[in-house]
Amino acid sequence: MPQLSIAIVAGLGGMLGWGLADFFAKKTIDELGDVATLFWSLLIGSVPLGLLFLTNPVVPEKLTGAGGQGFLYLGVLGVWIALSYLPLYAGFGKGKVTLLSPVFASYAAVVVIISAALFGETLSVNHLAVLALIFVGIVFITGDIKSLWSAAARREPVGGLKEILLAVALYAPWLVALDRFIGGEYWVPYLLGIRIVSAFTVFCYTRVRRISLAVRQRSLWKYLCAIAFADVTAFAFLSWGYSASSSISIITMLSAAFSLPTMILAILFLKEKVTRSQLLGGLIVVAGAMVLPLV
Repeated sequence: MPQLSIAIVAGLGGMLGWGLADFFAKKTIDELGDVATLFWSLLIGSVPLGLLFLTNPVVPEKLTGAGGQGFLYLGVLGVWIALSYLPLYAGFGKGKVTLLSPVFASYAAVVVIISAALFGETLSVNHLAVLALIFVGIVFITGDIKSLWSAAARREPVGGLKEILLAVALYAPWLVALDRFIGGEYWVPYLLGIRIVSAFTVFCYTRVRRISLAVRQRSLWKYLCAIAFADVTAFAFLSWGYSASSSISIITMLSAAFSLPTMILAILFLKEKVTRSQLLGGLIVVAGAMVLPLV
């Protein structure tokens, strides 16, 4: 399969997986809390990855060689991604999601810049134009455009903005580091190790902050499992794409449009209404994804 096709499939897979995860998270976060939902989704998601690894239990030499430095790097990536999620949830807890989501979505643009500036990823002008168009669509889907303009015009402080900017500053370089680490490698043991370490990191955080992890409603377990499997699916597509393709920018930008499937599912099953700007954003993302293979 051509690298561009791999990148598009991986990006769309990430988009769908994270979109499903966000849809199911609507139920558990209100009942269980953000951090507890994060912990259980990380932990449960390790199970299918572990079973997948057992079908081909190969540990890449990059992990075992050089005195085990690869395992150390893997551990750093696991802690790093956990520390990226925590300010993200803290920021959303302090401010309006419609104002903060477009800011967090900028991580995809930051990845494009880092990848091009530091690692020489080359994209044609047409590809860059389509990625920019998709990013505009993401902003329209995730944000309340009128509120964004109003807040900017009044120059009012945005609650949670510092935390979201910190999350972007951590998450974007993490994606680039993940791409550099697993490029051309068998990705399953990498993703499994990172997920176990990140779950342990979040667990330690809950002990320090005395956050309860108890799931008192049995009905929530099915939602937690759905979140975990959808999230693992997204990261699996992302990791596969990073390992088999050099087009990190295309993979990341497409996967960042995960609000599109979330919005569609909310319309179909929750009967939620969408604004004109959200509908326009969805159409822009779909058009960009369709045009991308042709330019």
